[in-house]
Amino acid sequence: MITRRATGTAVAAVAVAGLASGCLSSNTTSTNNASAAAGAGKSTVEVMYGFGNEQETGFQTDIKKFAAANGITIKFTKAASWDTEINARVAGGSPPDVGLFPQPGLMCDLAKQNKLIPYDDATVATDKATLVPGLVAAGTCADGKVYGLPSEVSVKSLLWYDQAAYKAAGVQVPTTLDELLSVTAQLKAAGKTPWCIAAESGNATGWPITDWIEDLVLRIAGPDNYDKWVKGTLKFNSPEIKPAFEYFQKIAFTDGNVRGGTKSIVATNFQTGGNALFTQPPGCYLFKQATFIAAKGGFPDSVVAALDTTAGVTAFPAKEAGNNPVEVGGDIAAAFNNDANTLKVRNFIASKENGTEAGKAGSLSPHTTFDASLYPNATIRKIATDVLYKATAARFDGSDSMPARVGAGTFWTEPTKWISGQEDLDTALNNIDASFPKTAG
Repeated sequence: MITRRATGTAVAAVAVAGLASGCLSSNTTSTNNASAAAGAGKSTVEVMYGFGNEQETGFQTDIKKFAAANGITIKFTKAASWDTEINARVAGGSPPDVGLFPQPGLMCDLAKQNKLIPYDDATVATDKATLVPGLVAAGTCADGKVYGLPSEVSVKSLLWYDQAAYKAAGVQVPTTLDELLSVTAQLKAAGKTPWCIAAESGNATGWPITDWIEDLVLRIAGPDNYDKWVKGTLKFNSPEIKPAFEYFQKIAFTDGNVRGGTKSIVATNFQTGGNALFTQPPGCYLFKQATFIAAKGGFPDSVVAALDTTAGVTAFPAKEAGNNPVEVGGDIAAAFNNDANTLKVRNFIASKENGTEAGKAGSLSPHTTFDASLYPNATIRKIATDVLYKATAARFDGSDSMPARVGAGTFWTEPTKWISGQEDLDTALNNIDASFPKTAG
């Protein structure tokens, strides 16, 4: 994803949000319950987020319309560094009313400290009926309570290609992992470079590889084992998880498969690393990246301007046809106090009624009932209807849900060393396992 942790290199997103932060209410959570406080509710509710451009405009328009109809004033606050700012605000006793968390792990850390209000069962049941299967779990913490529900998501389980070049190459769009290996071999046998893979992101170099591995774990090990892995009860070097790395190795470590060779992966910038799809002749034919790549700052401007006729996109292949889970990133709405209007705004943000204007700007609703005709182009509509809404199960970005020393630490740095040839796979996996907090799970 355009990770919330890689903020120094973030670009404007088509359908992916960023960081969030805020200020205002000193009415911090002293009792962790879902019941609204008595009274009419505060007149001003602060909502915190970190996305910008058209998405921000659409989001604000949607929330303002709801707020006006309910006699509420909204204070919007945006932060450049979610982790730093939200922790400082909470520590200072002035958290926002509603926060849009990009990282479920941090949200659950605050829930454990009784800083957040869980959703009531009726709201969870209503939203669950229309959410992509599995997304309620993203906001469910260790105590079994739901503290966050998604307001928008980005799809990470995608393969991109140049429509004309791919057609000219005469290979099929793969629908299974076996077919993906076959297509890779066919392209190479024809004298073409199959893949562009890019993992350079400044101090956050390595995070794009986590998206590769997470998608592969979700398919090869399955959603239940994915959940155990994220919690730390299944090790990186376990027989369930290691095959995901071994599959990636077949693609990324085979001579001739990757533009520039294996070691170039960690030196190739994640934002522009797929642009070689569109050169003449093509520098590669396949690129794995989330929805943000199809916005300004990702693919070349000329491609973005004619996206529907230039860029092809398909779901990252399943292990077997008909059973295709999806990995997502996004923002999860949570409340820091039980004021009646705070909860009313939080619940609307996560509801199927929200997102009309944001959807027109390219933000993907997590609700399968969303009117896909509102999305701004055929490419985004395809991602929504053919990938997200047809998913057999959805899981939130695993590294965002892991403890920070792993998800934003060794899970970035150890695969980078492995790809660079500094250590072998077992060493990398064992080092990640050693870094996982012993209390995890």
